[in-house]
Amino acid sequence: MTHKKRDPHWKKDFSVDWDQTSYVTRREFTRFLGLSSGALAVGSTLLAVGGSLKKPVTSHPEQELAAVDSIKPRGFLAFRYPAKDDHALLLRHEDGSFSAFSQKCPHLGCHVFYAEHSGKLECPCHEGFFDAKSGDVLAGPPQRGLDRIQLEIRDGKIYAVGVGEA
Repeated sequence: MTHKKRDPHWKKDFSVDWDQTSYVTRREFTRFLGLSSGALAVGSTLLAVGGSLKKPVTSHPEQELAAVDSIKPRGFLAFRYPAKDDHALLLRHEDGSFSAFSQKCPHLGCHVFYAEHSGKLECPCHEGFFDAKSGDVLAGPPQRGLDRIQLEIRDGKIYAVGVGEA
């Protein structure tokens, strides 16, 4: 009687043909992890550097807003600049100076308004408050100030001439 050699029972459960399988050594796997981690670090660094570079300055059309005398101290004028769907506010301060800002809150894009009683710009959505002269954040969730509209005064008239970031 011939005794036939039988495979162990576990080979049925783990039926891998080890002779046909290509092995990956620990060294190769570690090298792969190191190279892919290095590539991710380089890519993240390039994205961070690229995002922190200043954006190119785009030219905006000059737009006449109002006569200087038509806006009283602590008064304001709502207008659209640089495009028809970009809302903005022109403010005249107690000292007679002017400032203008985008009405779009940098937090979630709600429209800010000028609160004459407090002399501040307010965002009603999440109680964000901005300085009326500088556009800087005073309180609330916004992390940066309002985008500033650059102004020029010539021949008794106020002109919007560009947009700058906060």
